[in-house]
This record gives sequence, C-alpha cells and structure tokens, in this order.
Amino acid sequence: MHFHTTAAAAIAGALLLASCATPGAAPTQQQDSPIVARVDGTAIRLQELDEFIKDELFAQQTRGGDPSRTHQIRSDALDRLIEQRAVEAAAARRGVDPEALVREEVEALGPVTNEEVMAFFAENRDRIGAPKLEDVAPRIRQHLEQERTHQAIVAIASRASVALELEPPRVEIGGEGPSLGPADAPVTIIEFSDFQCPYCRRARPLVAALAARYPNEVRFVYRHLPLESIHPRARPAAEAAACAQDQGLFWEYHDVLFENPEALGDVDLRRYAQELGADTAQFNDCLSTRQHAAEIDADVAAAASIGVSGTPAFVVNGILVFGLQTEEELDRLIRAELARTL
Repeated sequence: MHFHTTAAAAIAGALLLASCATPGAAPTQQQDSPIVARVDGTAIRLQELDEFIKDELFAQQTRGGDPSRTHQIRSDALDRLIEQRAVEAAAARRGVDPEALVREEVEALGPVTNEEVMAFFAENRDRIGAPKLEDVAPRIRQHLEQERTHQAIVAIASRASVALELEPPRVEIGGEGPSLGPADAPVTIIEFSDFQCPYCRRARPLVAALAARYPNEVRFVYRHLPLESIHPRARPAAEAAACAQDQGLFWEYHDVLFENPEALGDVDLRRYAQELGADTAQFNDCLSTRQHAAEIDADVAAAASIGVSGTPAFVVNGILVFGLQTEEELDRLIRAELARTL
C-alpha cells in the first residue's frame, strides 16, 4: 500500500504540471495539433497532452509503441489533465490560486474521522499487513486526506463543461464465438479470456451485470485465449467449453468452469457436462477427439494479430482495452459508443 505524506503535498503534486503550461500559453505550432478535449470552451491539444506525459510515452515507445496501449495511456492522462484545467479555470473565475480553491473544497468535505480510519483498516487489514490499527493509523489518515483532495478536484471538474474529442484507434477483429445479446446490437464487446485466469474470473460478474443492463444495445462475444505456459488446464477447459457450446450449454459450462478453477481435470470436465444435462457420449467423444482444437487455435491467432497476449482483454467496437476493467470503465465505453452510433 502506498500512502502520500500530506493532503497539502497532494494538492501541489496534482497541480504542479498544469502550472507549467497554462491555457493560452501554448506555442504557436500547437495550433495545428488535433484537439483532444475542451474544458469550459478552452481546447486541449494532442501536443499538449503528449508533453504532459512525455516520459510515459517514451517508455511505451521503447516497448514497441502499440497504438492501443498508447491510446490507453493518453486517455488516462487526459482525465488528469482535464481535472487540472478545470481547477485552473474555476480558480481564475474566483480570483484565487488553484491550491486555495482545492483547499476550500477539501474543507467543505470535512475532516477525516476516526470512524473512517477504523473502517479503512478493517477493509484492508490483509493488504496492509499490520496487526494493530495504532501501528498504521497516521498513514491511513494521510492516505484518506489525499483521497479527500482527489474527491475535491473531481467535484470541481464535474462542474466544468467538458467535451472529449480524443479518438481511439480501432482494430479489425471478427466477432465469431458464443455470444450474449442481439446480433445487430450497436455495440459489440469481444472478451479474450482464459478459464484458469483469476482476473478473468473476476471479470465474469461485471460482464453479466452489463449484459443485463444493456440487453438490446450490447452483444458480448467470448473468444478463447488459454495461456498454456502458465495455465496448463486452460486449453483443455477451452476445448471442453466449445464442446458444451455444441449442445447449447456454453454459458452454463463457462460459469461452472470459473466457479471451480482448481478442478479442471479431464474427469471434472466430463462431470460438469453430465451435471448440466449434456449428451455425455457426444460430449466425451468431442473432448477426446479434440474436435475444437482448430477453433481455439484460431482464437489464439486472432488475439496475437491485434497485439493481445494476456487476459482478460476487451475489444469494444474495435477499441482494444487491456486487462481487468471496472464495471464503470466498460460502462463509460459502452455509453460513448452508443452516443456515437445511435
């Protein structure tokens, strides 16, 4: 766990980079750079964003510079830059400096209480690794004060007029595979997943929640990416799931596999099919003859073709998103795509 030293330091750190390039002070050549966002009518240009995260971009480029990962870096940084620009604009209208404005907002939220410190300790005791609250209470309080600072900045930014114009790169990838939702849905989300991956298991409930929230607007497609070098039973599980799909039982079988990550032996895979009411003779023949091996190979090759080598990974209308996402992040992408397509 990482703790920041003080709320004041957090305010200074959050606003320091913004003060190096205030709105209206951009070099002339920036005028030809694409606009990626507007905050209260003032443009943020791509060149300004890239200067803001030049070290991160350089590190990404030295690792190969994949366009989708570069966009994700830019998108995350743009959120921070928008917050800073919103604070600067609000402070200028009030005739105060940005740090003073944030301090006012923090004070309005009230001090961190002992109850909040105790609640944080109770929820995070295992990660903190400290047996007694008194050993870490001051650091927890400092951490929560820093969180207050971020809450204040977000609150100020939420009152600004913000328009996002950063266009993501899009990959071409087929939507073949077991799916939830209508074939003509305006948003298609393809998930590359592995039945032994703990992060994929954690993605399952958020996919289910979003499928229920958008029954007509979103089509979810499952594609296999068993990471055989670290998950030796992921490949047999994927082939077994494809056999279950032949009998219309993919999603039920999918759920059982994720519920039993430590029991994916051949006997287990056959037992799950029987318990779900599959034709066991057909299923066992499918599994033993590896009828879907080529299909799994095709999914693995498709993932590699767009630069996906880890799970889970999501492709939202061609926008590639790496790693486990929050429900809120995927929901934001869905809503943005619905606004674009409808």
